[in-house]
Amino acid sequence: MLTDWWPHLPAFLVLLAFLWLPGLALLWAFGQRGGRTLLTAPAFSVAVVGLTGVVLDLVGVPYGVLSQVLAAVVLTGLAWLVGRLIPRGGHAAGSSAAVPDPADPEARFGAHRRWLFPAGAAAGLVIGAVLLLRRLASVIGAPDAMAQRWDNIFHLNAIRYVVETGNGSTLTLNRLVNPDSAVALYPAAWHQLASLVVPLSGDSVLVAHNLTLLAVAGVVWPASCIFLVRCLVGSSAVAAVAAGTAAAGFSVFPLGLMAWGPLFPNILALAIVPVSLGLFVRLLGPGVTADRTARTPDAAGRVRLAASLVVTLGALFVSQPNAFLALLVVAVPLAATAWWLGFRAAAGARRLGPSLGLAAVAVVAVTAWLLLWNVLTTSFVWEPSTTVARAAGEALLYGANGREDVPWVLVVLTAAGVYAAVARRRLRWLVVAHLVLVYLYAVAAAGEEGPARQWLVGGWYTDSYRLAATLPLTAVPLIAFGAAHVVAGLAAAGTALASFAGRPRAARAAYPVAALVLLGLAVPYSQVESLTQATRWGKQYYAWEGPESILNQAEYELLQDLDELTEPGDVIAVNPWNGGSLAYAVADRPVTQYHVESPDTELRALDPELHALATGIGDAAPGTPACAAAEELDVRWVLDFGTQFIIPHAQQARDYSGLNAVDPAGAPGLALVEREGPAALYEVVGCDAP
Repeated sequence: MLTDWWPHLPAFLVLLAFLWLPGLALLWAFGQRGGRTLLTAPAFSVAVVGLTGVVLDLVGVPYGVLSQVLAAVVLTGLAWLVGRLIPRGGHAAGSSAAVPDPADPEARFGAHRRWLFPAGAAAGLVIGAVLLLRRLASVIGAPDAMAQRWDNIFHLNAIRYVVETGNGSTLTLNRLVNPDSAVALYPAAWHQLASLVVPLSGDSVLVAHNLTLLAVAGVVWPASCIFLVRCLVGSSAVAAVAAGTAAAGFSVFPLGLMAWGPLFPNILALAIVPVSLGLFVRLLGPGVTADRTARTPDAAGRVRLAASLVVTLGALFVSQPNAFLALLVVAVPLAATAWWLGFRAAAGARRLGPSLGLAAVAVVAVTAWLLLWNVLTTSFVWEPSTTVARAAGEALLYGANGREDVPWVLVVLTAAGVYAAVARRRLRWLVVAHLVLVYLYAVAAAGEEGPARQWLVGGWYTDSYRLAATLPLTAVPLIAFGAAHVVAGLAAAGTALASFAGRPRAARAAYPVAALVLLGLAVPYSQVESLTQATRWGKQYYAWEGPESILNQAEYELLQDLDELTEPGDVIAVNPWNGGSLAYAVADRPVTQYHVESPDTELRALDPELHALATGIGDAAPGTPACAAAEELDVRWVLDFGTQFIIPHAQQARDYSGLNAVDPAGAPGLALVEREGPAALYEVVGCDAP
C-alpha cells in the first residue's frame, strides 16, 4: 500500500536535503546563481558526499551525519576561496545571444513572460517525480521490502558496514568482503547516502535503502534531465515539461536496473550524468546547442565551467564509473562538432596558430579518450541473447531486452526531435550520439563474442541491461526538442488558420492551446504497457515469496528477532547463498560471509576455517576442525535458511552441508533456539568442554 510510505516522509525529506543542500551551498559559494543550480545541486552533493567519505577515512574520522555536515561546511568554505581566486565569468567579446525568431510561436508567446520556463521546469519536475515515485513505490511494495537479487546482498550489507564502521570511502568499501586489502575499491556514494537516513528509519537498512532509491530515481533523475534540456534546447517551457514527462516514460531506466542486478550505484550515476553533459555543452559554447540565448563564455567563464564539470565527473566516479563511459560516448560527436566549428573558423581566417593548436588538442583528446576507455574496460562477459536486427529495433523503439509494447508517443516525439535537430544543424551531434548508444546496445545484446565486442562494450560488462539504461541520456533531449518543435508547428498552423478566419484572440491562444493538447496527451500515453510489464517484472523480484528469493517472510522475521536472541558482536555462521548474510544488514550481527562468491568459484577456494565450519559444525565436538574454526572465527550461532538458493543449482551453495536444512536429531553440536517456519537459529554447543 502506498499509504505505508507516509510515516517515512520525514526521513525522505531529510534525504532530499542531503541531496540538495550541500550542492546548493557549494555552488553558491563558488559564485553560481540562478534557477539552474536547483536542478544541478544533487550532482554536486554526490561529489561532496563521495569526497567526504574518502577524506574522512584517510584521516581516521568516522563517517556519519555529523561528520558529513561538518565536511560539507568545510568544502563550501574551500569553494568560496577558490571562487574568489577565479575572476567572475562572463561572455566572450563579440558574443551575443541570437535574435529571437519572430516566426517562432514560442518566442512570441514567451517574449514578455520570463516566468514561463521556471514554471515549465517546476511542472516538468513535479510531473516526472509524481509519475516515477508512484511507480517505484508500487514496484517496491512495502518500505522494508527488498530486491531479491544477487547484488542486493552486497548493497544492503555495505550500507550497514558504513553505519557500523564509519568507513564510507570508495577506496576501501570493498573491505566488507576483502577485509585484508589495503585498497578495496567500490563506488560508495550510494551506500553513504542511504547510511545517512538509517538512524531516521528505525535503524532499518532496508527502509533507508528504498528511500534512497525513491529520492534518486524519482526526483534527482528528472531534475537532471530538465537541466540538460535547458542547456540543449533553451528556455522552452514545453521542452522542460516534456523532459520531466519523458524521464518517467522508459522501462529501461530506472525500472530496468531495479530488478536486474540490482544496479543501484548505476542508478545514482545515470541520474546525475545529464548534469555533466549539460555542463560540457555550456563549456563548448553555442555552436553545439539549439539554445538561442546561449553565448560563448570568456576565459574565466570557461575555467568556472570546467571546474564545475570536473566536480561532477568526480561524482560519477564515486557513484559508478561506467556512467562516465556513457558520457565519453556522447562526448565524441559533441566534441568533434565543436572542434570542427573552431577549426573551420580558424582555417577560414587563415590563422595558423589557432589551427595548429586545435590540431594538437585533437591529438591529446583522442589519446586521453582511448586511455580512459581502455582503463575502464573489463573482461567480464554477458553472452548475447538476440539478433542484431531485433536488438537495433528494440533500442530504437525503446523496447530493449524483450519489452513487447512500444511507447509510441516517445518514439514519435523522438522522430520529431531527430527531424528538428537535423534541420537546425546545431544538434545533429545529438542524433549521432543517440545512434551510437543504440549501436552499442545492439553489440551487447547481439554482437558476436570476441575482442571487438569486448573492447566496445566491456566497460558495461557486455551487459545489454546496462547499455539500455543509457539510451534515455540522449532520448530525453530529443523527445523534448521534438515536443517543442511539434507544438511550434501546431501553433503556427493554428495561428494562420485563426488569422485567416479573422479571429486575433484565437491566434494569440494558438501556442498555449497546442502546448496543453500535446502535453495532455503525452503525459498519460507515456505510461504504456511496456512500463506495466517492467512494473510486473520488478514486483516479482521484490516479493518475499519466489523460486529464487534471497529471503522469504519467515526468514526475514527471524532476522528481525536476532536483536533479542543474540548479543551485539556475536558472530553467526551463515550460508550466503540462501540469504543468511543479511543478518548483518537487518539485525546488525556479524556473519561469516557478507556476500556470495562468484558462481565460478569452488568451495575449496574458501578459507580452510570457513570450509571446515560450513561442512562440519553440525556434529562438531571439542578438538574437531569445525570447533577450531568456530573458535577462530568467534562463531556462537548458526542460521539455517534451508535450500532455497539465489542460484538454485549453484554447487557452492549445496556444499554448506552443515548449515543447510539442519536435522536437529543428526546435529548434536547444535541446539535449536528459535524457529520461524522453516527458518531456524541454532546455538553452537558441541564445542563446549564437558
